[in-house]
Order: sequence, then C-alpha cells, then structure tokens
Amino acid sequence: MKNSLVRFVKSDQGALILLLGVSGLLLLFGLGARELWGAETRWANIALQMLQTGDYFDPYLKGMPYYDKPLPSYWLITATAHLMGGLGNGSLRLPSVLAAWLSVWLVYLLGERLYGKGTGLIAGWFLATTFFFVFWARVATADVLTVCGVLAAVWWYWRAPNDTRLSRYCVFFLILALTSLFKGLIGFILPGLMLLPHLLGEGRWKNHLNPRLLLAILVGGAVYMLPFMLSQRYGTPTFGPSGLGLVFQENVVRFFKPFDNIGPIYTYLLYLPVYTLPWAPCWMLGMWVAVRGWKHTEANVRWLILGLGLLFLFFTASGSRRSYYVLPLVPFAQLLAAWWVTRRMAARQAAGKVSGPGWTKGIAGAAGFLLLILGVVYPWTNGGGGGVMQFTQDVRAEAIKTAPWNEWRMVLVDVDNKLPMYLQNNGSPFYYVLPDSDIPQTGGSAALMAWLEKKSGETWNPDRTIIVEQYKDLTQLPLGYLTADHQLITTKPNNGARLFHSKENGSAAFIPNGKTAGNVLQAQAAE
Repeated sequence: MKNSLVRFVKSDQGALILLLGVSGLLLLFGLGARELWGAETRWANIALQMLQTGDYFDPYLKGMPYYDKPLPSYWLITATAHLMGGLGNGSLRLPSVLAAWLSVWLVYLLGERLYGKGTGLIAGWFLATTFFFVFWARVATADVLTVCGVLAAVWWYWRAPNDTRLSRYCVFFLILALTSLFKGLIGFILPGLMLLPHLLGEGRWKNHLNPRLLLAILVGGAVYMLPFMLSQRYGTPTFGPSGLGLVFQENVVRFFKPFDNIGPIYTYLLYLPVYTLPWAPCWMLGMWVAVRGWKHTEANVRWLILGLGLLFLFFTASGSRRSYYVLPLVPFAQLLAAWWVTRRMAARQAAGKVSGPGWTKGIAGAAGFLLLILGVVYPWTNGGGGGVMQFTQDVRAEAIKTAPWNEWRMVLVDVDNKLPMYLQNNGSPFYYVLPDSDIPQTGGSAALMAWLEKKSGETWNPDRTIIVEQYKDLTQLPLGYLTADHQLITTKPNNGARLFHSKENGSAAFIPNGKTAGNVLQAQAAE
C-alpha cells in the first residue's frame, strides 16, 4: 500500500493532485478566523449592501455611491454568499482563494508546456509557497483575480500561438474582458504586454492581422461593456457616479496624474524580490544566467524575461504605485525560477551528481511556515475574547434576550468598516450616519430618534433599534447619554492588541434596556 502511494505521488497525475491539494490547504486553513483587513472591508460593505437592498447595479459604500471598481468582482462575492448561506469571512474571500488555486494550476500548465517536464511542477510549488501570494490570496480584493485572468490569457495563447480560428480569438478576448471587469483595464493591457515579445518575434503578429481578430475584439468589447450598460439601464437613475467615468479616472488619469498611492519610482525594484520570497534568489540567478548567455538561451526563456521586463516597466511608468500592484509579475518570476532550478538539476545529473532532497525540504518548510503564520498565528491574534468579531457576538447575545436578531435595525455612526458585515441580521438595510452629520451630541434617546426619523424619512421603533458608534476614548463617547436607557457594549482587546500593546479605535453599541420612551409609554398605557 505504501509503495503504491509513493508510485502514485511520483506519477505526473499524482504529483499534480498533491500540488493542488496542498495549495488548497494553504489557501483555506484558518481562512474564516481572521477579521476583515485593509481594503477587503470595501468589498465586504459593498457586497453586503447589495445583498441587503437587492440592488446589484449600484455599488454603495456605507450608504454612499462608490463605483470604484467594476461590478463583477462584487457579484462574485454575492454569488458565493448565496451559495454558502450568507456573507461571512469565508464567502467573502472564496473568489480570491479560487483564483489563486487556479493560478497555481495555470503556472503548472505553462511551465510544463514551455520548459519541459517537471518545470511546471516546481513553478507551481514555488507559487503555492510564496508568502505574499498566499497572503493576498486570502484577502478579499480583486488583485489575485487579475493575476488569474492574466495567467489564463497567456496560457490560452500558448496552447496554440499560431492558431487563427475565430473561436480561439473569441475565448482569448473574453478572458481579457472578464479580467478587466474585476479590477480595471490592466486586464487587457498586462496579457498584451506579456505576449508582445513573442508576437513581434519573427513577425508573428502579421499572421494575426485578419478580420476574425477584429470580430473577436468586438465580442470581447461588448462583453466588457455589458455590466456598465446593465447598470445604466437597471440602476437607480439618481445614483450619480458613472462606471465608465470611474474606469477612465482609475485607469487613465491615475496612470498619468496619480491622485493617491504615489510611491517612489524604485517601488517595484524593492517589492518584486520581497513578493517572491522565499524563492527570489532563484529567479534572480535564472535571469543572470539567461542574460549572460542570451544568444544561447532558449527562445521561450528570452520571451519570459522580455515579457517580465515590459510588465515591470509598465508598472514603474505609472505614477500610482503600491507594493501589491507587483502581484501579476510574481507567477512569471516563479516560472523563471523553476526554469533555473530544473536547468541546474539537469546539469548536476549530466555531471553524474545526484540531486539531494534539499528542494523538497525547502518547499515543505515554506508550506509549513505558511500554515503556521497564516493559518494559526494570524487567527490567534484575532482571538482571546476581544476584537470586532467578539464585539458583534456580544451585541447579538444581548439583543436576542429581548427580540429575535432579525427584528433589530442598525444605525451605524461613523463606525469601523469591519463592523457592518459582522452585524448583518437579514433584516432591514443599515442606516449610516456620516462623521460630519449634525447628530445630537446631548439630550436623550427621544431626541436622537426624532432626529433620525427626520433625516431618514422613516418611522423607527426605539425599542428595536441598536445604535453603534466608533470612539477613540471610552470616557468621551459622543452618544454616551444613551446609557440612561440603553445597555452599553464596547470592544475588548484581542490577543494581538494585548501582545503588541496596540490601542485602536473601539466600537460602542447601545441596545435598549426596556427604559426607552417607547417602552415607558407602553407601560403607562397598560396601567
């Protein structure tokens, strides 16, 4: 039995299954135990408001129009939320996880096709054990979706680079359109830049100048425009921001005249090595070996280096630079690393030297490190009876003592962006109060409810309304006067806060305790 298992793992099919299985474990282990982090709070809040209102064509962030990204990246999240029975850490991050898992598979396929047996497998393992790739794969943003789309387009091209059939063109441009609908127009640009050196070599581009290519471009363009047209047709007429207008601002204006995320010109020179750890030395050595013997280097390796160079120059030329923008380069760098490793192993074998288990141990060590840090340590820092998730559990536990959770309405006053997803109750949409509002800072709950009804134009039941606000100092709660007839619940420190002695803004929830104006009037009427 043991020998049969070893033979299976050493077979091509078994080795691939092992790679994909371990990759899935690295991506999923402890995924739901970590609180929302960074930019994923935007995806969570926009998807949540879509689910609460049933409006999937007008993206809102905390009640305000926010068309920062195309709609499909939010639709993927709402789809997984429906499939998994609600929006949570797992359903929110699952699209990114699946994209990363497919990316590992695509890197394997590219390596096997372009550089020979075994190279794809090593490239897949390198990518699956790259710390920052797995880190961002477990974060709900569109960045790893973009990586997957770029790899899919490049893989599709390399399956038959000289094929000029309409069907192949259509699939290629559909992939580009879908990739661009996740984050932006780089879904069209990055695969084009990556493939440009091969198309220019030996005049291959001439073979693809035909009417079928133009027709496929039109098909891809129509698919790309479809969500924007649906938004225009079925969205709220008074929504405001134009999806296509934001595409121009985020992709064209930001490139030439950035208005945020302005990093130094050497940003990616620093972060490409960092984002490919622990395997950065391998691709660097591979590039040095290939460039040193450029004339004798394999054509496909020259293409890979030139394509990487074009991507690097494109991102560097953009005025808007952030560390994780380098993610689309990471799989191709690991392909180069895998090529160097297999070339080195072949040279040792030709010299009569036997390669030891060093690479296997290194990959296993990297996988174990990822499991420990991302699957155990990070979730632990969010535990310990504190943090946002525990706060919302405490709020729910107190609220259901009075009424079922889905009967409560939430008023969120300048709250932590993490809170809305964890406070969802399948009830009415949240009412968001912005920080510059004229919400009463003194008085009582009756005055606050009167203000709320005037601002919202709705009728509110004070005995089924939870008010949540954010604070810097617990002794100076702006709505502290509500404690006269509300139960106060506040955020407690989690393990991470205790360990690092960090002090962040907290959240305070005010839950009616039976002494609100509504309950008092009911009691008087009963008497």
